[in-house]
Amino acid sequence: MFERFSPIQLILILISLVFIINRLMRFVRKEKTQTFFKLATTLLVWGGILYTSLFPKEVHSLSTQLGFGENLNTLIFFGFVVVFIIVFRLLAVIERTESQLTDLVRKIAMNEMEKTGSNSKRKSQNSKLNRKTFKPKK
Repeated sequence: MFERFSPIQLILILISLVFIINRLMRFVRKEKTQTFFKLATTLLVWGGILYTSLFPKEVHSLSTQLGFGENLNTLIFFGFVVVFIIVFRLLAVIERTESQLTDLVRKIAMNEMEKTGSNSKRKSQNSKLNRKTFKPKK
């Protein structure tokens, strides 16, 4: 079965399957950064790449009917694949950074609340003591 695929087709098929399965697993696990839009986008883009890799003759006949050149299509296609890999990787990094920033802000806010909470208790105790000991001059 695999002898009819070129090495580049096999690589694209594997990469597409990895991205599709990874996104499906993240969606099923309901990770907090995973949305239906990201799943649909991944299925559309990587599903299209998978289809192109599995059925290049159909895609070639469609591209010739539409009037595209052959070699240029290949170059554009690979550029498209590389750009989408980079974009999805950057998106994952940005989401992770946002999540870490949110956690950090929460921790800082909790620490500040603990500090001001203990300080406000001290201040209120000190003000009570000061009112008792302070006697205005007549």
